[in-house]
Amino acid sequence: MPRSRRTLLKTAGLAFSSGTLASIAGCLGDPSTGSSGSPDEPTSDSPTSSDSTPDESSTPNSSEGTATSDFARWLPDPTKTPLRDGYEILYFDLKAIRSHQDSIHENAYSRLEDQMLRPVPSEYVDKTAVDAALSFDDVRLVLGSFDPEAIGEKLTSDRQSSTTTQSSTTATQTTRTEPEHYKGFDLYDTGYVYAVSENVLMEVSSWQKDNSFEYTKAVIDAPGETGHYGDSNEYVAAMMGVVDENHALWCYPENMDGSMSRGFRKDIITGELKSWRFGTETTHLTFANTYPNAEAAESGELSDHIESESKRFGAYDGLDVETEGRLAWTAGTIPTKEFDHLAAGGPDDGVYTTHQSRRNPF
Repeated sequence: MPRSRRTLLKTAGLAFSSGTLASIAGCLGDPSTGSSGSPDEPTSDSPTSSDSTPDESSTPNSSEGTATSDFARWLPDPTKTPLRDGYEILYFDLKAIRSHQDSIHENAYSRLEDQMLRPVPSEYVDKTAVDAALSFDDVRLVLGSFDPEAIGEKLTSDRQSSTTTQSSTTATQTTRTEPEHYKGFDLYDTGYVYAVSENVLMEVSSWQKDNSFEYTKAVIDAPGETGHYGDSNEYVAAMMGVVDENHALWCYPENMDGSMSRGFRKDIITGELKSWRFGTETTHLTFANTYPNAEAAESGELSDHIESESKRFGAYDGLDVETEGRLAWTAGTIPTKEFDHLAAGGPDDGVYTTHQSRRNPF
């Protein structure tokens, strides 16, 4: 990790202090606007750089324009909203990843594409209209350029068709027939709740049931009003703090009160993050873990894991582990043609998922 980034971590207190995710927002890159930033090219740490500074003039909650440079601002603070603490995050900058498709091995790209398109509700939008995709808790959210009226007509038509079919056999639950308008979004109840604007399409799972609309509004409010995930979950704040720019990111935190455990290695890890940024020649990996205390972070667990998984990590240059408080992280590069987030031995190898799910590579 560049010295400037390490200094930023220590100065801003990103390893475990309240309110940190808001500080991170201006430091993250501009991936979801499809920027061509890559590890092959120098990037500026200056706050005046157009690649690192969010567009403050945009209105995230409005259909008139949404700055997508900081996906983390869509992640609500679970202590102030109906979202549960410890929710996982998957983010993909589809536009940037597509721009590097020719540089990525076709097997690796196919596997990555399969995952990055999962959050996209392709029944309502063309995947080519999606610039970035984000999923967390019971939410799928995509950023791009959409036609709210056309999507609304499709949603309404599907709901009417479903209601007609069900009514022929059983009584149906009363649902909203007209969309609710909320801060530039049209909200539709189809069993799932959909929130639609010109730049954002969000789907909230029916698991939320009677809470779905409040849940949806909490996400819409997150960019400017309710606070963010890292404001209350220090594991999230610490892991996100070591990410400069990324095109694909997985983040699996635990909740802060310790009432739930994901069962990470040795049952001592309280969060894991993997982030990749693609370039024409090389691809940059950031890998971070959080631990219940500084002693566990400094125990060498992350270094031991990297060494034991040499088939996965052997092709990467760098990967010197650093620690800060309860955080341990590393960063390294791999030739882009050798990248594969699922196949341990690279894109020509098979996919090994004996102990790891497809949603949680490594």
